[in-house]
Amino acid sequence: MSDEIITLEEPGPQPGAEPLESQDQTEAPTDAALGGGKTVPQPSHSPAPLRRNSDTWTARDLIQLAKKSPPQAIIEGLLNAGDILLLHGTEESFKSVSVVQCAEAIAMGTPFLRRWPVCGQRRVGIIETEMHAVMMGQRLSKMFPDGNAPEHVFFMSEDLLRRWRREDLAGKFRVIEDWVRQEDIQVLMIDTANDFFRGLDSPSEERVVGEFFDRLRALSLEGRILVRHDRKRREIDDSSHSNEMIRGSSEWKEDPEAIIQLKRTDKRTHEVQMEVGKLRYGVKPEPCKLWFDAGVFRLVPLPPIIALLEDGPKTRQQLVSEGERFGLSERAVDAQLDENQEVLKRGNRGHERTWELDRTKCQEKEWLQLLNPEGTATVQDMQT
Repeated sequence: MSDEIITLEEPGPQPGAEPLESQDQTEAPTDAALGGGKTVPQPSHSPAPLRRNSDTWTARDLIQLAKKSPPQAIIEGLLNAGDILLLHGTEESFKSVSVVQCAEAIAMGTPFLRRWPVCGQRRVGIIETEMHAVMMGQRLSKMFPDGNAPEHVFFMSEDLLRRWRREDLAGKFRVIEDWVRQEDIQVLMIDTANDFFRGLDSPSEERVVGEFFDRLRALSLEGRILVRHDRKRREIDDSSHSNEMIRGSSEWKEDPEAIIQLKRTDKRTHEVQMEVGKLRYGVKPEPCKLWFDAGVFRLVPLPPIIALLEDGPKTRQQLVSEGERFGLSERAVDAQLDENQEVLKRGNRGHERTWELDRTKCQEKEWLQLLNPEGTATVQDMQT
């Protein structure tokens, strides 16, 4: 048998035959066409064009599509354009605080929690269903004491919210669609999703929650972020995966591309653990600790003592006083000074002891890259 490979010419149209332009494939040549030999011709490796007006994708179609239109990140490592991110946690786990911080990061194009880069700036709309406008204004005044709040973060007004609440599920999305179009919103944040479900529309019913996600995805948006509460402690097993703690239908954990849990184990302090329980596209990061700073109404990704010292030295008295912003007692402040002593420099101001962050000794700390640029404050500054 010959090892020679026979190359075939693609046959042209035969008289009276149908044109082949609309055919996706040509039939494999028969043995007769190969002159009776057994050798199979080599397949062509030239990429086929994307097929249009078809109900079917080939593997090549999908590969070409991915190369031509790769995922566009909104928050690198957490949220891509077209995706849904769900944030969940128990009561008082600082979910609403993180929502506003996330909105700020997306609107200004700054890293979320100093850790996740944000790609570009986008107009963000927030539907806040659990907090009155005045209370939200008070929080925002603490977050932005100089009045420098991002101009591209928008909240649905109380009047529109009242009208929105009177609608059924389909009507609620019509109201949202009009608002999104009116304000040219690109990323929508819903805190929380509870008020979408009234009467016969139950958040535990698969069909209803499935319709909710279908309608949410149908909105003309780049990104969608929503908040959901966790089940009561008695309803879950402590060994359960964090996604299993989301209250309601299993659709809540199955539909979103990314899921984040905020977990506060001890309400005597402001420490909270952030865990990415699901990331459909990418590698899930390790859980990280955050601390709520009541002074600026923000979550910070640093131990409280490090956060208090990142802009310059402070006395023990100052640290004890400011430690209350993080829910720390005097004893807890001393314990944190002890735990972090290898990266601190001690000094004195008169009869008072001072502490200062020694950045040269922080090289092995995971939070080193999250520090703000070195502050210019000195002990002399504190005296004035």
